[in-house]
Parts: sequence; C-alpha cells; structure tokens
Amino acid sequence: MLNDQRISEKELYELRMKIRHVVENDMEALSAEMEKSNVYPPEMWEIGKKNDMFRLSLPTQYGGMGLCLEQYFTVLEEIGRGNQAIRMFFHVANGLSWEIMAEHGTEEMKNEYLPKMGTGDFFVAFALTEPDCGSGVDIRSTAVKRGDKWVLNGRKTLISFTDICDAYYIIAVSDEGKRKKGGHTAFYVPADTKGLRVENMPHMMGCRGTGHGDVIMEDMEIPDEYRLGAEGEGLTVFLHALAVSRASIGVCLLGLSQRMLELAIARAKDRVTFGKALIQRQAVQQMLADMATQVHALRLLVRDCAQKADRGEDIEMISSMMKLHGIDTVRTVSDGCLEIFGGIGYFEDNPYGPVERLYRDARAMWFEEGPRTVQRLTLVRKVIDADGEIRTSNYC
Repeated sequence: MLNDQRISEKELYELRMKIRHVVENDMEALSAEMEKSNVYPPEMWEIGKKNDMFRLSLPTQYGGMGLCLEQYFTVLEEIGRGNQAIRMFFHVANGLSWEIMAEHGTEEMKNEYLPKMGTGDFFVAFALTEPDCGSGVDIRSTAVKRGDKWVLNGRKTLISFTDICDAYYIIAVSDEGKRKKGGHTAFYVPADTKGLRVENMPHMMGCRGTGHGDVIMEDMEIPDEYRLGAEGEGLTVFLHALAVSRASIGVCLLGLSQRMLELAIARAKDRVTFGKALIQRQAVQQMLADMATQVHALRLLVRDCAQKADRGEDIEMISSMMKLHGIDTVRTVSDGCLEIFGGIGYFEDNPYGPVERLYRDARAMWFEEGPRTVQRLTLVRKVIDADGEIRTSNYC
C-alpha cells in the first residue's frame, strides 16, 4: 500500500458504523434483484459514491482518503458483513483496481484514471487465471513485441466484472525461455481493445452479479506504453498485488464470520425447545465457543498483517495465513450458524438476516486468489526459511 493516513478513533468508529448501516440496509435492499438478474444494479454505484466507498484506500493525491492498511481493514471488515458480490466489487475497487496502476503505470495513466477510480467512474478488472493451467508461471497466453506494440493471444477464465469493467490488467508469457523468472510481462488493456472479446460464464451458486466470464485475446495489439513495470517482470507486478488482495479477502472472511456468529447467537437466545432456550444448552455453547475462538484468532492475524504492511514489511506469508485460516473460520462459523438456525436458516426471507445467501456466498471465497492448497504452498516456503520460528515481535 502507498498510504499512511490515519483518522481519529472517533472518526474511524463513525465511518465503520456508517458503512455497516449502508451494507446491511441500503446495499442489502439490492440483493434480491441481483440474485435474479445476475448483474449489479445502477443504484450500487450511487450508494457507493454517496458514502465514500470508492475512496477508502485510494491515495490522497488522487482524491482518496488514503487510509493506512490497519484502518482500511477495519472498514473493509464492515463491507465483508454483507452481500459478497457487492463486497467483491468494493474490495477490488479499493485494491487491485488502483494499486497496480499507481505502482506501475505511467504518470499520464495515473493522472487520467486514478481520480476517476475514486469517484467510481473507472474500474479495472484483474485477469490472471487460465483454463488449462494454474495462475502462475505455467500460463499459456503470449505477448510478442513488434516494434512499439505488443500482440497478445490467449484465454483467461473465471474473470470477475467482465460486464462492467473499463479495462483489464493482463499477464502473458513474453519470453518462453524464461518462464521461471523474467519471462512474463504485465499489461493494461482497455476493455474495448480490438481483438478482445468476452464469453459469459453460467449462473453461480453465490456471489451473483459479479459478471464472470472468459476473456479471449486474438491478435490483440496494444502500445508499449500500456506495459506495466519492466519487460519480463509481470509476475512480480501481479504477485505483490495479489498478496494485498489475498489479505483483503481474509478481512472480508472475518467480517462475514463475525456477522454469522452474531446471527447464530441472536437465534440461539430466541429459539426455545422443550422449555429451554438453545443458548442455555451446553452443546450449543460449545459450538459458539469454537466459532468465537476462530473469529478472534483471525482478527489477530488481520491486525498483525496490517501492521506489518504499514511498516513496509513483506506480507506474502501472513496474507496466505489469513486466507487459509479465514476459509477454515468461515466454514466452521457458517456451518454452526446454519445448524443453530435449523430449518428456517435454509430459507430466503429469514427475519434474522440473509443466512442462506451468506452461506452460499461464503463458498465462493474458497477460491478467490487461490484455494487452501495454494495458500499452504505459498506460506510454507517462508516458514521453512525461518526454520519454523514465526513471531510478531521479539517478545511473542
């Protein structure tokens, strides 16, 4: 992150509560339509603009609030309490969409596009994954330099926001002989570039509205000025941005888990069976204890990651830990929540809140920025290098 702005604790609390109200009321009111239409309604942008939801992390020189990561994560957690399709959009709008350009774009690109991102009038999607390989050195898309232009060919899949984005960040192989290092280059690609087309993907189980599709490049030409970072350094450009985005998903898993824990407790207090409230039964209390312990542990991981990032330290390992533990946490909490709710938790129009949709939405977060297997492989290298000694300071 490029930010070090801090607001007062009072201002931060007021911002958090404002965003929570917006997420659980104004944005929630859009969810029923999104579930059926599978598209973002126009009102989402207006609500976001009105409540500064595009400006949270954008640097101040481009019109943003420039919050440090520790304070931004506190606010992002509130966004994570709601509709996960809307969460996904705002987490990218406050992260990947602007960060890659801010760190690797030309001054002309920054000055033209970053202020528009802060007003919600420009959005860049992230296109890495491909259908026949993983999301790293084995990608198949190619970029061939011809004079002052590049010609890209290939296919990206499972790309979010293909129906609303103004541009893409795309990585391709630029030197087949250097796949392990120095053979990939990253690019900024306007969505209306000749030779680029999108094939829509089917309706998803959850997170409906995110506009997933395949991005296909056929002899697509772009100028060298749209190259991001040095030639051959595309993996470095993408992987650094992914570490912050992965951490952001961990924060959103925290927000979702926290809300489902609260919903489970509210239901357990109200539900009476055989003359006794569920909250008084030891089996339910033990379940809630496990849920709360995992939520709190995830919160500590989030805090540690944010503080490390704000000090300028590497967060690749801790962000993967957040994502890994976040998946385990939301699984434990969402399963426990549904079990405590019983039958009514499986239905729409639940008077306590959208339990069944949150349960479905949570499953999409297994795969964002890599499943658990990827997180384990990412973090274990650093654990081995440290001989297993992982500390937050000299004292703990």
